Amino acid sequence: MSKPRILIPMSIQFSVRYILRTGLLDRIREVAEPVILLGWRDKDLEKELQESGVEVHPMTEVRSSNDYERVRSWLNLVHKKRLKTPSEPIWERRADVGRSLYHRLRRRTRNKAIHVITALKGGDQSLRRKEQEIFQTETNGPEIQKQIDLLKPDAAFSLTPSLLNEEVALRACARRGVPLCASILSFDNITTRGWCAVPFDQYMVWNRYNADELLRAYPEVSSNHISIVGAPQFDFYWDRSYLWEESEWRSQLGLPAGRPVILFGGGYFACAPHEPRFLAQIDAAIEAKEIPGNPIILFRNHPVDPIERWQSVLKDAKHVVYDDPWPTGRITGHANVRTRDIQKLASCLYHSSVHVNVASTMALDGAIFDRPQVGPAYDDTPGSSYDQTARDLYHQEHYLPITRSGGVDIAHNRQEMIQAIRLALQEPGRLRDGRKRLVRELCTYDDGRATERVAQAIHSFLAQTVPAREVVAKTA
Repeated sequence: MSKPRILIPMSIQFSVRYILRTGLLDRIREVAEPVILLGWRDKDLEKELQESGVEVHPMTEVRSSNDYERVRSWLNLVHKKRLKTPSEPIWERRADVGRSLYHRLRRRTRNKAIHVITALKGGDQSLRRKEQEIFQTETNGPEIQKQIDLLKPDAAFSLTPSLLNEEVALRACARRGVPLCASILSFDNITTRGWCAVPFDQYMVWNRYNADELLRAYPEVSSNHISIVGAPQFDFYWDRSYLWEESEWRSQLGLPAGRPVILFGGGYFACAPHEPRFLAQIDAAIEAKEIPGNPIILFRNHPVDPIERWQSVLKDAKHVVYDDPWPTGRITGHANVRTRDIQKLASCLYHSSVHVNVASTMALDGAIFDRPQVGPAYDDTPGSSYDQTARDLYHQEHYLPITRSGGVDIAHNRQEMIQAIRLALQEPGRLRDGRKRLVRELCTYDDGRATERVAQAIHSFLAQTVPAREVVAKTA
């Protein structure tokens, strides 16, 4: 009997790292024929996939009307209410920044009205029915359905179902009765993303927190359908073949020999618009010899963050070396993440003496290598517009286990940030127990075998679902 066809959308660059570079795709090919829906055009990536024996097709971009987007926004509000996440008031405060009092009140009044309507008997179900109705007429969902019908998948596997292009393709699979499996890409995706219209037969998540979030957000999901597997994208960090020698690393990035390195991982601009100030303050502190040892800063910006907001600081900085994670397709989120890119990241994490980032996943990456973590949580720009939201970032639901672990030195002003960096350089073992704790809490496993757990879960999923469907088809 031929292997089942498993549809795998690859919507963003992190999908390349997770599915292809970890070796997961090869493990899937042992029991199935992968059919890749690629979210962007990349001839080299397409060629690499095809040469490995994988079928590749372009992912159709979703088009929708304003009416449809409005209904989806209402469903997102209902979803957040059901989730009951402590992050919601934090997001509300962030949304208020820069808005006039009138627009704040207008937004709150609208949200409250939607909650009142959906709280009425049958209100939630009525809104979902409305979404299903206009989905057929106000989006190009029927066009995408035709593409999926032609591809004839027997199963589907998703990493980022919260992205609309991916969701609609999976929705088309569901209409065919195709069993669906999801391995949620990141530990924040369940609480920070909106409502997903697609129910899955199997979920894989990083940790027990994510499992609880799924059960809260989607009451129809059973705990029996959730597996805790860890984070495959971190498996590289337990493999020393991904580490360059320090001399090679310094040579590749243009870092001077002998100077300790402070790795500054930039975040996404919407989280902390004032973040470049922290980079400038650390640079100034080195120049003023407030930080001993004459360190140098290695600045890596977020893969989808525009470099323009950092340029004024970089232009005047005296102790900063800039490294772009992967230039091609960076802002769009569409890049072919290659093995060299992963080696460079792992080497930066390993060879740097201390890491600075604003409530980023990078704190997890760095803690795996047992490097001191410093988290700025303040805004001392004139007006301090983002001071409260900067502190709030560390109290979002997904980040709370990191904050409470004691593994990150959270700084509430410039003096605390510089002191934390000094201590990290002088006492690298400080807060080590907290770093180990946050890795256990968020990644669950510290063995570098998450990819294998995902592969085994997919194998089991296909064995349990696809043959049963074939039997039903034969007897119908």
